[in-house]
Formats: sequence, C-alpha cells, structure tokens
Amino acid sequence: MQKKMRLFRGALALCFGAWAVSGCGDDKDVETTDDTGGSMTTSSGTTTPDEPTTGDATTADNTTGVIGGGECDPKAQDCGEGQKCTAYGKVSGDEWNANKCVDVTGDGVAGDPCTVEPPDKFSGIDNCAEGFICLNTDDEGKDGSCVSFCSMDDACPNNPGGKGLCLPDTNEGFLPICLPNCDPLLQDCPSGQGCYGDLSLDFFICFIPDPMPGNGAENESCAFTNACLEGLSCEAGAVLDGCMEEACCTPFCPLDGDGSECTAPEECIAYFPEPVAGAENVGICVLPG
Repeated sequence: MQKKMRLFRGALALCFGAWAVSGCGDDKDVETTDDTGGSMTTSSGTTTPDEPTTGDATTADNTTGVIGGGECDPKAQDCGEGQKCTAYGKVSGDEWNANKCVDVTGDGVAGDPCTVEPPDKFSGIDNCAEGFICLNTDDEGKDGSCVSFCSMDDACPNNPGGKGLCLPDTNEGFLPICLPNCDPLLQDCPSGQGCYGDLSLDFFICFIPDPMPGNGAENESCAFTNACLEGLSCEAGAVLDGCMEEACCTPFCPLDGDGSECTAPEECIAYFPEPVAGAENVGICVLPG
C-alpha cells in the first residue's frame, strides 16, 4: 500500500511500513490534535492553498517577512533577494500546508540548531539559511535542526556530502525535504532522533520521535511512523501479540541475532519482503506467518 509521506503534529507519517497499518492514509477525513492544542484534517480533508496572487501588489499578511502571502517553490527558491521560500501552516496550528516567501534571518544549514518564531512551530519563520527549514522542534518551536529542501531534480546537494534522501511529496509537496539515511539496528541518527523505515521506497531515515502522551513504547499504540520511540517501528496490530489497537510499536531486530529483542510468540522477521542492499540484516519483531 504505497502512500505519500505526511508530516503532521511535527510528525513523520509514513503510512507504510514493513507490515502496513490498516487504513493508514485511506481517502477519508481524519482529524487529529496537534501539540499546540489545535486540530487539523488530513487526507481528503487537507486544507488547500489559496489561488496564487497576481499583479504587482504586495500586500503583507500578519506574519513578519511575508511578501503578499503569495506562493513560491521551495525547491527552486524563487523568492526575491534576501528572502527564501519555505513551508508553513496557513492557519495557526496547522501543519505545513502552503509555501511563502520570508526574510532570511539566519545562516543555519543541514544539522545546525535552529528555532522557529512564534506564533507556533509551523509559522515558517526561522533562523535557517535559504534552502533550509527548521524541523524537529519542541512544541514551542525551539531546539530544532535545519533540514534541507530538495533541489529541482529531487536530489540533496545541500546535505553534508550531498547524501540523504529527497522526499518530494511530503505534505502534498509543500514540504519537499532531504532527510539523512540511517541504520535502524544502530540507531545512528543525531541525538534526540530515531531511525524509521519505509517499505515502498526501500530506505530508513532520521526524524524526531513524537509519541502521543502515554504511548510510544513497545506494544503501545501508535498512529504514524515516528509515534514510536527510538528503536521501535509502528506496525499493524494484527501482526503483533497483545496489541489491542490498530497499530502498536515493536522493536527492530538483527536477523542474524539470537532473537532476544523479540518477545515470544513474536519472532524476528525480515523487514523488507525482498532483499534491499544495505538492509539485508534488518528485521522486525512480529508474529510468524
């Protein structure tokens, strides 16, 4: 079941894993509550952007640095001098669901610490350089890290060493970002981030864990990929022992190990149904068969 990635609540919603979460990403309205107390509608209920502005008028909206509230392309970085194209939430508390030009107020590049200015962490105003956006923040938009936008050819030249994976369709294409590769068995992401998987695109990427209150640990409920803590993956409850929810968190495990990461009757089963270069030893704890 191949679905586009979404980032909501500041979260990484890869609606496909080694064992697909039933209904994840289906074409129906799903309302969730974000960390700032607001709510948002995802899937078919996602807010669509306004029509692009036309003419020479530049009417400022209520966000400092915005030129006319008009749209731009974050991959092309087609704003005026001293500005950058970024993603933001059109209504306070919304996820990243539109693009706009803002003044460049910092020089942070991929991996550098950053902060998003109020009113919320989806404002689009941060201290990252042109071509970068501040993600992985706390609820107040602090303690984040700069992430590179993809280039026009969906590459990641602005990542360290040009490495990483371009995810051009994130949030309906409004947040085309480059995230670093990682190894889920080593959990070798930057401090505070976890390594999460994606079945349809054959990769593992780093992002901050964002569990709901009281959830995120092994066999606890999850609703999106990084709703689980570091070292765990969000998988369908039907393939897990004792999970009473639609999906729960379960550990990654090495296929050549002794199986101690898994609790019987779950076993360490290959994460990918077909061998993937560099991930031949990656398994997931699920029920056999």
